[in-house]
Amino acid sequence: MRTNSPLKSRESPVERADAAHNRALVLEAATRLIWERGIEGVSVDAVAAAAGVGKGTVFRRFGDKAGLVQAVLDATAASWIQVASLECRSAAEFAGTLFDHVLANLPLVIAAERTTSGGCEAEFQITVDRLTAHVGTLFKAHALLTVLRGTHVAFLLGQGMTAAEIRAGVISLAESLEAGV
Repeated sequence: MRTNSPLKSRESPVERADAAHNRALVLEAATRLIWERGIEGVSVDAVAAAAGVGKGTVFRRFGDKAGLVQAVLDATAASWIQVASLECRSAAEFAGTLFDHVLANLPLVIAAERTTSGGCEAEFQITVDRLTAHVGTLFKAHALLTVLRGTHVAFLLGQGMTAAEIRAGVISLAESLEAGV
């Protein structure tokens, strides 16, 4: 028995390093494919192929496509927390900052909206609390967040609006809500 114990302890770190390496490859591939194709154009098979691993590896590690997308979101959560925590003097400044972040991460935002149910609660709650402080009520904060949804922004872009026009509209709405108009 003693001969198996040292062998196992030598093998375990290698297996964990391989697993960590595979996880990083899968997350990198999934992120890249979501950016390139959007969430609808990404499958577990495509991610596995792009990462150079078997699809069983992806399923064992992440469960399904939603679990994989959640892991991608978790890996990028620090940027969302940073934005949600920024000190802004007004609802307009905060809404403009949020819009810029949504636009810069549009494929990931849409992926989160379509595949997770409340997977970003901590970041979302920080944002809601900050907006509520600026606009005065929880309802107004949620009304503003509705126009910042990735699917809504993508829809407006698809209707021919420019990002600058949408941003200006979001800021105008934030100013109106904060002023109580």
